[in-house]
Amino acid sequence: MRKQRKRVVTAPFKAVKGEGWMITLSDMLLLILTFFVLLISMSSFDPGLLTETFVGLRPGSSGVLYKGSSVPIVISSQKAQKQIMERKDLAYYRRLSPALSKLLDRLEKRLGKALINAGILDGNLELEIMSDKLFGSLDDNLKPQGEDTLFALGRFLQGWAGLLEIEVYTDNFPLHTSRFPDNNVLSARRGARLVEALVTAGSKRSQILLAAYGADRAVVINDTPQHRQRNRRIILRLPDWVELSGIEKLTS
Repeated sequence: MRKQRKRVVTAPFKAVKGEGWMITLSDMLLLILTFFVLLISMSSFDPGLLTETFVGLRPGSSGVLYKGSSVPIVISSQKAQKQIMERKDLAYYRRLSPALSKLLDRLEKRLGKALINAGILDGNLELEIMSDKLFGSLDDNLKPQGEDTLFALGRFLQGWAGLLEIEVYTDNFPLHTSRFPDNNVLSARRGARLVEALVTAGSKRSQILLAAYGADRAVVINDTPQHRQRNRRIILRLPDWVELSGIEKLTS
């Protein structure tokens, strides 16, 4: 019986219709674009261009762009415990420094419990004051007691040869007014008021460093009116106060 051979017919190769080379080109262009994006992100930037494009740099943020709200940074319990332990020594330094004792007496008399924290932290003198005692609600105008407080601080700083660091914080209440588009603008303008008042009282502008953080770095969550008030604060810091004021020599 004769076997029947199968015929294998090979179909000729047909090229895919269309502009196939465009797919390869688009992949290449995407890779080139990604390369330039990475290159730009690792290079220096023009603050003026960023200010115009992205609503500006966030005050006191060392070049971090700000647009929209940010996540609050809550102080850890370990750091808070360290601060509480160091503040126990404030009465000791207060006795050694008549000027500091006089300043704190005046602030406590004018502001009551508004002086939330006062202490010596790592040799730095820190005063933390509630913003509500110095400024009007959602405003950058100083109250009369705020002006008096800054006058007392200015008198205290007249003989100070070091720097004065000012940090201004707010809560996260949403602001959308023509004068205060957000909390960062409010804290920046409050900080400018503080600087001008201290300079008028006798401080040197060249010695003052201002950082306006807005709602960033909250110490407690903004979930109650009391917590919001706690986050609305101003910190005045004199770096190396113990050493520069000569107290370190007296205690050695």
